[in-house]
Amino acid sequence: MSGRTPRGPRGGGRGDPSRGRGDRGLDQEGRGRGAGANLQDLGRGGRGDGRGAPRGGSSFRRLGNDEHTPGPMIFSLPGENNTPDAQVEAKENQIVNENQGLSLSTLSLADFQLPLRPGHGVKGTVVHLRTNYFKMTINAGKKLFKYTLTLTVKYKEPKKEAKTGKALKSPAVPPERSRKRRQALALLFQHPDFRSIGHGVATDYGSIIITSKELPLNEDRTKEYIVIYREVEDQEPASNPIIYTFRLSYGGLIPTTELLRYLASTPTDPSDFTGKDDAIQALNIIVARTPNFNPGVFQSGKNKFFHYPTNPNTYDSLGGGLIAVRGYYSSVRTSTLRTLLNVNAQTSPFYPAINVLDLIMQHGNNDWLSLEFFLHLLRVKTKYMKHKDGTEAAKVKTIQGFSQQWDDVLDNKGKVVTNDKGKIVKRRNVQVKPLNAQQVSFECKDFGKKIFTVENYFKEKYKITLRTPQAWLLNCGTRDNPVWIPPELCEVMPGQAFRGKLSDYQTSQMILVAARGPGENARRIANGAHRVIGFQGNNPSLAAFGVGVESKMILIKGRILPAPPVMYGKKSLITPTEASWNMRGKQFATPVKVTDWSFLRLGGARLESSHIDSFKGALKDYGLGTEGPSNPQGFLAPLPGSEDANDASIQNIFNTMSRAKIKIVLVVLPTASAVTYARVKYWGDVKAGIHSVCVLAENLKKGAQYYANVALKFNLKCGGVNQLLPNQLGFLNQGTTMVVGIDVTHPAPKSMEGTPSIAAVVASIDSEYGQWPGSIRCQASKQEMVATLQLMMQERLNLWIKKNKRGPAKILIYRDGVSEGQYKTVLEDELKQIREACKEVYGRNAQPQITIVVVGKRHHTRFYPTDARTADGRGNPLNGTVVDRGITMEKGFDFFLQAHTALQGTAKPSHYVVILDEMKLGAEELQTITHHLATKAVSICPPAYYADILAERGRCYLAKYVNGRWPLGKVFEWNEAPWTGNVHKE
Repeated sequence: MSGRTPRGPRGGGRGDPSRGRGDRGLDQEGRGRGAGANLQDLGRGGRGDGRGAPRGGSSFRRLGNDEHTPGPMIFSLPGENNTPDAQVEAKENQIVNENQGLSLSTLSLADFQLPLRPGHGVKGTVVHLRTNYFKMTINAGKKLFKYTLTLTVKYKEPKKEAKTGKALKSPAVPPERSRKRRQALALLFQHPDFRSIGHGVATDYGSIIITSKELPLNEDRTKEYIVIYREVEDQEPASNPIIYTFRLSYGGLIPTTELLRYLASTPTDPSDFTGKDDAIQALNIIVARTPNFNPGVFQSGKNKFFHYPTNPNTYDSLGGGLIAVRGYYSSVRTSTLRTLLNVNAQTSPFYPAINVLDLIMQHGNNDWLSLEFFLHLLRVKTKYMKHKDGTEAAKVKTIQGFSQQWDDVLDNKGKVVTNDKGKIVKRRNVQVKPLNAQQVSFECKDFGKKIFTVENYFKEKYKITLRTPQAWLLNCGTRDNPVWIPPELCEVMPGQAFRGKLSDYQTSQMILVAARGPGENARRIANGAHRVIGFQGNNPSLAAFGVGVESKMILIKGRILPAPPVMYGKKSLITPTEASWNMRGKQFATPVKVTDWSFLRLGGARLESSHIDSFKGALKDYGLGTEGPSNPQGFLAPLPGSEDANDASIQNIFNTMSRAKIKIVLVVLPTASAVTYARVKYWGDVKAGIHSVCVLAENLKKGAQYYANVALKFNLKCGGVNQLLPNQLGFLNQGTTMVVGIDVTHPAPKSMEGTPSIAAVVASIDSEYGQWPGSIRCQASKQEMVATLQLMMQERLNLWIKKNKRGPAKILIYRDGVSEGQYKTVLEDELKQIREACKEVYGRNAQPQITIVVVGKRHHTRFYPTDARTADGRGNPLNGTVVDRGITMEKGFDFFLQAHTALQGTAKPSHYVVILDEMKLGAEELQTITHHLATKAVSICPPAYYADILAERGRCYLAKYVNGRWPLGKVFEWNEAPWTGNVHKE
């Protein structure tokens, strides 16, 4: 039901001037933790303050349980051979031996090549591991054809605006993998040219089609196909349908034969093969064909497929109007001698397929801006219309938001502002709440231009009496041409992933579903993935393309590196066990006397005098002195309730502490609130220059070990060093190498448009590697390469020189977060900036040698022990497990390292790829250094870890732009931003 802008009340005027955690299998688009609380600061206490309790669905006690849950901790198959492929290992050895006679590749942008593998590590205890890779078979004699397509869209007859008679623009070309593009391609594949090929047709739902037989194109190797669009639910096209024109162009044969030859070659074999990426892309499209053609499977992201539950009674509810849905990730990878399919279990938050009014009730948030953000772009189905024969006519609509009041924008003289086309500029008045079906009225042509409210219209037109006419109306049209539909008449379409940030409560419930141990995780992949992805058994789609996938995970060789001894004060040594150790009776290696400190209670946080006495005792025991706290009564800030009121209270108390000359404060939080945490960090780090360590009130009951962890953070923030690695870091102990971590974090999906990405650079300052000061800055949204890296590196080099009276001779860089396709860009862009920074600082002096190692966390490789004796208590590989064979690059220098012990779920190793090696590091040397640097056994090496933490801290400073509480359509304004780089000078 469409109409003009609703008549209703007007506004007042025209315009207002974890570390160490295991893999949870949890998949949310967007990188990082958003503005979430830093688990280092919060400890491991319980999480709360969710958005409404669940309604219906399964009990939380059942979350995550299914047929794969029971089973042994160590995954195995009866009669399975636990020996890795000897032929692959022999070929890997041959490649390394031939590499010895070649010089390691140096940077050559004209002929880009990664450094060659200098060898394989031998240190440590050898173990055999299963990994979630399946060997693929490819029929080299089978020809596969590639076609690229372009798409144009228009109305069959030119469409005109009803009021002005002006011609309307053609419909927009639907984005890749969108619902409309999928439907248009489904209609295309009904053409006889494609139907004659049968199962041998696959597409990426973007610009590529792969076929197992050649299409009958024209002489110029192109052909146009015309599709008259209609929705799945429509019996026939609209009276003036949309016409899709697909133009296909022949793109050549898929080079599968050349790919197999390349994987079997050595560096000395002559090769000009450049089609690896094209071949892998085609194979991924082929593998995805089965789930993509399955109407019960929904794709979320490029290679992630989810079997959406059809029975609402089986939903795993997360609360707040969301459910958890399990699925699988698949990706074709290559390694020495073989092509592999990497498969991993996934869990993502989805919208439930229920009535929208029920969804609104489940969401449980009366803040209409947050609710509108939650519903924005959600696809819904309506059934109140009828076909000509009287049968139900289902229509799919997209929710744009609620009713909106747009006021004229006035300049400072009260004059209406117009744009360059003379059109009045409008601004949404967010002070006016949305309207309901009793408040919105319009002129209806069907009834002689009679004025109807929406409630009366549905009663008169469709004989529907609304049950809840006071519910806010949904706009399923556009701003200029709204279509008002009561939410009770809309049903959520199944298979829609939630792209926003989960609340603390929802995150805790997601963990209950997603955090599966390694044995269960492996069973899900081995026994359940084929139901969704369809890569086992007699799969006609794969067979049509000459592709097969073996049913068993491959086995590989790994090694367990010994943990280095850790030295504390008075040269006291501890050897870690399962990546942990007890500090009882020890002092920090370099303790700093803590002065000018105090504590702050927020809201209703309970804090007893015994807690402060215990913490003071910990400071004394670990060598941080007995002084303080300044202001023995501490500080108190109420949390009135609303975000704005809470923020004002936190601001006021930090101003008070600043005047009292407080340098570091212990902040006691009543609950684990990400919003509160973010504001504490903003006012402390950016505005007041006061260090803060946040703890949950309930965690203060935990005892001595907890207070030791808090004291550890106090010592680090005050400039101390907690522990040392005596002579365990090889050439790093010589004090001539600066180790650097670089990371960029991007705004999460559903962040305000234009919200900046945040770049962070940290670097060591001496040979102790106990302090990692850093630089942090905003940059253009979603830009991965660091825009101001030269300046940030100059800051790090200058601090090194200030501490050491000379520049480092070597720079070892761990670059976090870049994909394989960006390796060359790092060397073209960021390396150039790094060299410019060195020239600026060193002048004519000798320039430092540089090695760059990319650290990959966003991969899907997992390892499963084959023997309980080489597993930890949860069934994961022991910490220190390194893998540089079996699944590593066929022509490169990389390795996987699991340096940590997972607290829950399946441990996730980190992937290290050397993309520049002027320091000529050996495999053993780099693996050992990387492992030993992780003295606290975090999942990635400390330089990359701290860069990631620093970048995420920047997101705390901009939390208001990622929490979804702003008018839809608002764009980030740099001149309005509360922060764009660095922190308080103190």
